[in-house]
Amino acid sequence: MSARLAISLVLWTLAASGAAAATIQFEASVDRTRASQSEPIRLTLRIISDEQLPQVTPAFDLKDFHVEGPATSTRMEMRNTNITFTRELTYVLYAKQAGTFTIGPMQLEMDGERYQTKPITVEIVRGTSSTQAGQAESPIFVLARADHERAYVGQQITVSYDLFYRIQPRNVSFNKLPTFVGFWTEDLFVAQQLASHQEMRGGVSYSVAPLRRVALFPTGAGTHAVGTLAVSCDIPQQRSRRGVLDDFFAGDPFFGRSRSVLLQSEELQIEVLPLPEQGRPAEFTGAVGRFQLSVEAQPTQVAVGDPVTLRVLVEGEGNMAAVQPLQVDAAAGVKLYDPKVEGEERVTNGVYGGRRLFEYILIPEQGGTLNIPPLRFAYFDPHQARYEVLESAPITIHSEGSVEEEGVSYGLSRRDIEAVGADIRYIKPDVEALVAATMLHESYWFWTLQGALPLAFFALLLWQRHQRRLQGDIAYARQRRAKGEASLRLSRADALLETGTEAEFYGEVRAAVLEFVADRLNLAAAGLTIEVCAEALTARQVEAETIAELRDLLTRCDFARFAPAGGPPTDRAAARRLAEEVIAGLEKRI
Repeated sequence: MSARLAISLVLWTLAASGAAAATIQFEASVDRTRASQSEPIRLTLRIISDEQLPQVTPAFDLKDFHVEGPATSTRMEMRNTNITFTRELTYVLYAKQAGTFTIGPMQLEMDGERYQTKPITVEIVRGTSSTQAGQAESPIFVLARADHERAYVGQQITVSYDLFYRIQPRNVSFNKLPTFVGFWTEDLFVAQQLASHQEMRGGVSYSVAPLRRVALFPTGAGTHAVGTLAVSCDIPQQRSRRGVLDDFFAGDPFFGRSRSVLLQSEELQIEVLPLPEQGRPAEFTGAVGRFQLSVEAQPTQVAVGDPVTLRVLVEGEGNMAAVQPLQVDAAAGVKLYDPKVEGEERVTNGVYGGRRLFEYILIPEQGGTLNIPPLRFAYFDPHQARYEVLESAPITIHSEGSVEEEGVSYGLSRRDIEAVGADIRYIKPDVEALVAATMLHESYWFWTLQGALPLAFFALLLWQRHQRRLQGDIAYARQRRAKGEASLRLSRADALLETGTEAEFYGEVRAAVLEFVADRLNLAAAGLTIEVCAEALTARQVEAETIAELRDLLTRCDFARFAPAGGPPTDRAAARRLAEEVIAGLEKRI
């Protein structure tokens, strides 16, 4: 009897609540109002109703935070004759920068009614952990360091991102890659897995794992910001010990509790000085660093019309892209052709440099001794804060013979003409063999050729325009070469499909896709992240499905590249196919 009565009461309560308008409460709370950039803030949105809740999604703007989630839970409570339905949505927030921010108000629409929460103010402080006040450093953090805080335009600045830790992290992965606005960049090192060494900091010994090292070359004067790098990882969570088993498993990474953290380096400010105007040589074209010059001409004794190869080699430390062909003042009687350029880059002890070889072809057009003045190469030495000029020895070419002797001219003298005339005999025509000739303008091929010539001329104009655009329009040139470069990268990935490591294979696949997007949209490939790609493609109105495939592929690549060695094998062939599909899809839309 009592059971029947209870059931009746529940049914009566449900019916009564359905007949009346539902009572809705919409609340927001956070687990902390002060945190560091590396600490998560858990935001809980709570919807309470006396009716069963439909699937709804609150609206909010959290542009100052990286947002993960939500995790959703639903429960029903019955107290006396009242039934309450509660749904909680929990988000994990990581602040993008230090400062004071407002969360909310969050908005919710149900049954035609609007609800909103009260705004919540949180304070984000610099550093790794707001709970470590009084200590020299946190037990784990990411540190960005630059070897120069002040540099000249074009001077190399080496920025290192390192993970310092005194507690063992797990599942370390890149969350955000730095951006370098105002710099030409060249990667020196990107970690494929953690390899640490010991380093003292503030009197405390840390394990230090290099994450990334990059060479930056400022392109303009002023104060430039070096972007932050963020990694996410799991670290052991401290808890009180309650028994023997807690003591036994406390240090075990599998049985011990852990929590996820986002570790982010601080932004660096670099002061970039302009190159001095005073003392700037006329030959200076922008090279900054330290260089050597060598010039060689082979052969130096030739016949008129034979080629001489002039090799000009510039090598040293600095941005080799700034080394331009040298000015060669050809002597009178020497024809000079544009140089063939070859280059190679290298990194020696963390310093970026290389060599540029310029091969000029010289053609003597007259006999005698031909002198070419010394070649001059100017550069700025940032360590000495002055310009340097390198000068070669003058070049002497001995040319033998003359134009007539080499048969370059085909003129005939009057005597030659008379001798040829004496050999001419009258040719009697064979009248019977003559047939009526077709007039030229009546020929089919005549009119075909007349029509083809304008088309050929128009095609030539288009080709010349295309070539000029390739040379002068960087964005156009990058768009044209994007597919070819991506195909080359994927070919390298094919070679690594069976024999290469996970890091090597997925590195090529990732580079193929990212560099394709960068070339098609004329973006800097260095520091290009998944989020930047997604935002740029969204702005170009690329379908959400294509962007989702891109995210999935790049996330898969990053996971495979930084997964611990010895993990389970991945489906490389599927990743390779997806990369080709993503590139093909993007090619039609951007």
